[in-house]
Amino acid sequence: MRKIIVIALLGVLGWPLGVIQAADIELPEIGDSAGALISPQQEYQIGQAFFWRLQQSIDLIDDPELNSYLQTIGYRLVANSDAPSLPFTFFMVPDTSVNAFAAPGGFIGINSGLLLTSQTEDEMASVLAHEIAHITQRHLLRSFEKSKQMNLPMTVAMIAAALLGAADPQIGSAAVMAVQAGGVQAQLNFTRHNEREADNLGMLTLVRSGFDAQAMPTFFERLQQSSRFYTGQAVPEFLRTHPVTTSRIADARGRAVRYPLKRQLGDTLQFYLMREKLRVMMTTDLKQLKKFYENSLETGSNLNDAATHYGYSLALLESGNFTQARKVLQPLIDQDGDRLSYQLALADIEIAVGRLSAALNIYQENQKLYPDDQALTLNQVSALLQANLPEKAAKLLLKQLDLGVPSRQLYKLLAQAKGDMGEKSQAHSWLAEYYYISGRLNQAADQLRLAADFAKGDEYQLAKISSRLRDIELTLAQMEES
Repeated sequence: MRKIIVIALLGVLGWPLGVIQAADIELPEIGDSAGALISPQQEYQIGQAFFWRLQQSIDLIDDPELNSYLQTIGYRLVANSDAPSLPFTFFMVPDTSVNAFAAPGGFIGINSGLLLTSQTEDEMASVLAHEIAHITQRHLLRSFEKSKQMNLPMTVAMIAAALLGAADPQIGSAAVMAVQAGGVQAQLNFTRHNEREADNLGMLTLVRSGFDAQAMPTFFERLQQSSRFYTGQAVPEFLRTHPVTTSRIADARGRAVRYPLKRQLGDTLQFYLMREKLRVMMTTDLKQLKKFYENSLETGSNLNDAATHYGYSLALLESGNFTQARKVLQPLIDQDGDRLSYQLALADIEIAVGRLSAALNIYQENQKLYPDDQALTLNQVSALLQANLPEKAAKLLLKQLDLGVPSRQLYKLLAQAKGDMGEKSQAHSWLAEYYYISGRLNQAADQLRLAADFAKGDEYQLAKISSRLRDIELTLAQMEES
């Protein structure tokens, strides 16, 4: 095991994340100066360690509907990539800058600003496809292989220097002084090669997945044009770290003309709905946002009228104007009553006005149309717990686990349900899983010890707890090695 600066691992993988402070964390050894590559399992461990650190640094967007939408687009692209069997984790960072990034092991994040800036679903998908290509081509490992004449610490230091230089020129200059300046330039050149390869393979994945190939150069071009209005450190990180050159746009245009221009699959309305839901979630001025929606509806200056009404309804709900929120939402339901996003918004309104039973009826009816949908189920579970029906809530959550779709929110709700049922050992065990998936391993171990105290007399439960605790303690011990 060696200490590696986690943030440096992202330096060669697309659009780096700029909101996290560099922090030391124990990671599996990548390889020696001979350039030996790590195994897929070790690569995943590196990504998982990064993801743990990320969650301790910032609060990721934890809305089940938004996350479900992002996973749907991500997995659709992965299925049509050149490595469809690799594991991937997609998540969203609450940062308004236009950015996306990929970490080893298939961990791909996008900033909320990327979704809000994308004008079409195809544009957002083009960025995800680009990042997926970085993972499938193992660009990080190939960069280490290219640097085999240097030892690992120096290679990592070079990547860190390049990354820090993009964020702060003064820090970057100091970092470069500590390593070989020529080596830094060589690393950057290889990064540009990675970018070209990710553009090429990303576009192929994009087309195979039924998206418009023109979306990639269109998005690049808009970012390039927007750069004229920025100066200095105000320039979006995407444009600072990976300039969208005229040549890159031309290359993308040249490839795109070889593919059909029309998108083949997908629900474009859902993209616009999720875009507006995110806009409401991210706003710091609800009053101004309501004026924005009112002006958009009055002038017709919006990308999608239904999504604008939906966003306006959500903004009204957030501001406490429940009657008006329902009035704006109802025509959307009359026109498209089976749309789950509308049904979930209606249930939120019912809960806000104290009609919990009405909300539960909405959830139950929609389970017939969307059985076991995770966003629907997690919202339903929250309402069931409010209604003091933890047994029903636990049953729904356990089925989600059987389906293989765990999440932080699921584990936390399951711990609450079991606690409300009086099953204290189970409650602490599930809370331990919440802490583990969040990267808080010491707290996870503490919860398992509490679970063991409450499981005395239940040999089966004690055996499960002991086994899980040993696994976590082993991971902690490995991370403490120098």
